Parts: sequence; C-alpha cells; structure tokens
Amino acid sequence: MVQNELKCPKPLLSTVKRNVLVSRICGYCVALAAVQFVLNVSQGLYDSAAVNSLFALIVSVAYFMNRRGYHGVSKIFVLFSLNALCVFYISVLPVRVGAYLYFFPLIIAGSALFDQREKAFRYFYVILPLVLLFLLFLTDFNVIGGLKFRNPVNENAFFAVNVFSSAVITIILVTFMQKLNASSERELKELAEEVNGKNIRLEKTNAELDRFLYSTSHDLRSPLSSIKGLVNIARHETADEKIQGYFTMMIDRVDKLDFFIKDIIDYSKNARTDVRTEPVDFKALLGEVTENLRYIEGAETINFQNNVAVDHPVNADKNRLSVVLNNLMANAIKYHDSQKERQWIDVAVTNSNGSVKLTVSDNGLGIDPEHQHKIFDMFYRGTFQSKGSGLGLYIVKETVAKMKGTIHVESTPGEGSSFLLTFPVS
Repeated sequence: MVQNELKCPKPLLSTVKRNVLVSRICGYCVALAAVQFVLNVSQGLYDSAAVNSLFALIVSVAYFMNRRGYHGVSKIFVLFSLNALCVFYISVLPVRVGAYLYFFPLIIAGSALFDQREKAFRYFYVILPLVLLFLLFLTDFNVIGGLKFRNPVNENAFFAVNVFSSAVITIILVTFMQKLNASSERELKELAEEVNGKNIRLEKTNAELDRFLYSTSHDLRSPLSSIKGLVNIARHETADEKIQGYFTMMIDRVDKLDFFIKDIIDYSKNARTDVRTEPVDFKALLGEVTENLRYIEGAETINFQNNVAVDHPVNADKNRLSVVLNNLMANAIKYHDSQKERQWIDVAVTNSNGSVKLTVSDNGLGIDPEHQHKIFDMFYRGTFQSKGSGLGLYIVKETVAKMKGTIHVESTPGEGSSFLLTFPVS
C-alpha cells in the first residue's frame, strides 16, 4: 500500500518522461554548441562562434527553466529559439555545411515534447520548421537578406558535425517516442486487465448481493406471516378494546414490513432475471391486478375504469407488467382524495407502431411540481404522510427500463396524476 502511494500516478508518467527528455536534449545541444564553437574559433570564424555562444546560452536557459519546474515554458522557449537560430544560421552559412538538417529533428521534437493535452503547441511546432524550411528553399537559403559570414568555412568538417548531430538528436527523439508508445501500450494493457478484474469481482459481488437479498427476503416473510397469524389468534382471546388497538397496530407494522420486503423481492427479481415475453391479454391482466387491490384500505370508495384498446394479446413480459401496474395503482389508492365525492383510477392501453402505451390516471391528491422530478429516486418520499417504503416508483422505473421502455409523470396538486408508460412489444 505504501509503495503504491509513493508511485507517480500513471497519467503523469509520460509528462515526467518528456521533461527528462527536454533536459537531455538541452545537455546534448550545449555539447554540440561547444564543438561548433571550437571548430569556428580554430578556423577564425569568430562571428559564427558568437552565434554558437548565443545558441548555448539559449539552451542553458531552457535547461534551468525546465529544472526549476517551468516545463511548458522551457519547451516553448527552446523550440521557438532553435527554429529562429536555424533560420539565421542557414542563411549566413553556405548550404553545403548542412545546417538545414537540424530542421528534421526539430519537426520530430515538436511531436515528441508535447502530449495530447498540448495539441495546439504540438501542431504549431511541427508545422513551423516545415514552413521555415520551405521559405528557405524558396529564397535560396537566404531569408534574412545579403548577410553572410566573411571568412571561408571548412564545409566538410561542418557538414560531418551537422549530419552526426542531427542524426543523434533524431535517434534520441525517435527512440523516446517508441519507448513512450510501448510504455503506453503496456499501461493500457495493465489498465484493461485491472478493469476487467474489477468488473468480474463487481459482477460476482452484485450476483451474491442479489442472491442474499432475494433469499433473505423470502426467509423473512415466513416468520412475519407466522407473527401475523399468532396476532390474529390472540385477538380472539380478549375483548379489551385497548389490547385490540395494540393488536391492530402490530398487524399494521407487520404489513408495512411485509410490503417493504415484497418491494425488495420485486427489485431483486427485476435485476436478476432477463425479460421473458409471452402473450399478454391486458384486459385479463388488469382484471387480476384490480381484484388484488380491492381490499387495500381506501379502495372500496374508488371507481376503477379500464380502457383497453388492444383487442388481441401482445408479446410482453407479463410479470414485470404486473409489478408496474400493482405499484402504480396501489400508489393511486394510497393517495386518493377522500374529500372528493367521486374518486376514480383509470387505466388506458393502446398499441401503435410496435409499442404499447399505458396510462394510469387518477383524480387524487396530485404531486407538487418540486417533487415530480424526484419521485422515481430510491427511498424518496414526497410527504411525511407517505406510508410506503420509498421503493415502489423506483422499482417501476427500473422495471420499465429493463423492458426498454420510458415513463414520465404529469400531475397537478389537488387534481390528480397521470403516469405515462411506453415500451416496445415483439
């Protein structure tokens, strides 16, 4: 663990390597300037030796800037200065000394010293030496006019030094890029293996968690049913109203916990099982769901209306549709408006262009606009009067998504709500 914390983060490794490369190239360029200075002085070319001194000074400044941490500035400074010096040097020396050869390592340096985050600088310093070299050819290697060094030059010696130096710098840069590419490929491979390993462990953990939730929920429902049965038996043993009230509260809490466990089972089933299509008769399905919900508290005063415009069974996931309809209609019953003279829940089903549109509407309490975008969140409850687990609409959203459908709500406080679902059928 300690070793991992001391390592340089992977995204910074290439940057560190580029900074090291800048220092290495600067060091080599200073050595080259020293060789050129000795050659020039030995032949009495003091003007050219002065240029070599300026070259060494610029490279030394760039080196110390890089060492001080001004990495970006040092790269920009040294490349721009070297391009300018090359133009000057090529213009005042005979073409046959081969000074123009330094433009080729400068082109490679522009690509090697900048990473993907510095694309603009990379393109600029690759194109700049190409443009300057093209201008030199157009002007017969005399961009700056008639200025020339006065003394004759030993062309063969200078040409040999320039060929060797440009070749060495080019080899250094190309080798660096090859190593960087190999390192990047290795890091990508390691990262892919690491991600793949994490995905496998995550899938295993998720599968184990789903199995745990499913089996635990089933195991919990059995003792709850036993408790509920024992409470109902105990109710017949006494006529005391106070004790009967306690029994009623116990039954209410057991039912609440049972509904919560049922929600967990529905969520786990949806996550663990694939979509299974079968012919679904919506009229029959709505009849079953409505019949199951008639005994919920408050359902006796509600008028259930079904408007199914699909005359034949369609292929869909019946179990998931049943979960969606049960949750939406149970919610509509829970939040009905008992002050209204006529209370209703309407379910409409239509089929068009291979998709089923299902709308569950009611004239209940409605949902405040500030809550409408949150009602599908896990464990979200819009009011303190909420009696549910906060999972119902989240399960609806996840179930509809599993069927590759969409759902949204339209609601006006005091007037009612409409949940609109669309999902494809085969």
